[in-house]
Amino acid sequence: MKVGGWDINHENILKIIKSIPYVGAIFIIANFYANSGVLSDRKRIANFKNWVRRVLSGVLFTFVLSLLIVTFSRDGLYNPNSNTAGLDATLVALSIFPSILGFGIGVFVVVFALPNQFIEKINLIKHNGKNKTFGASLMVVDMAYPLMVYAVVLMGEFFLKLFQVGFITHVLSIFLLLYGMLMTFDLISMIFMTAYALLATQASRNPK
Repeated sequence: MKVGGWDINHENILKIIKSIPYVGAIFIIANFYANSGVLSDRKRIANFKNWVRRVLSGVLFTFVLSLLIVTFSRDGLYNPNSNTAGLDATLVALSIFPSILGFGIGVFVVVFALPNQFIEKINLIKHNGKNKTFGASLMVVDMAYPLMVYAVVLMGEFFLKLFQVGFITHVLSIFLLLYGMLMTFDLISMIFMTAYALLATQASRNPK
């Protein structure tokens, strides 16, 4: 890829980014997620359109929603000086996401133990269907990205606990909570659609 007069080697850039602690792991998974898990693009940086479609649209929507909640419902949010009974988004996130992350990792590990027939059926659905991005690789990355988000949420909420409560910390804590929940809904949807597609394929082969 060329930018101006410079030739950009995607693979080398990804190797450099991957070597950066925390950032590397986050970006590699997010980039593969933006590429819809296409194996042939695993060594390429996703184009801006795919980043917007798969990642940035959800981030922007959640951030705007967080701003609106803090702006119009700030009296209902936790404040150590004026409202100790208010909603503490940081505490909520730190309470629920460790369990979701642990469960998600357990399910993710099970994927590697699935029989080859299951993977073959998933890829067969991709081959015969209209959605060519559907398949085992997409299923894996659609599970890995939410798990990575949960880890980022936990780390982000931990650091927010170190700062004094204010408008910015409220926005960021609610954003992390809501984006984590958005990824939970996406994960549930992915599991449902995969199971439904498998059942539909099985039913079509064995009509009663």
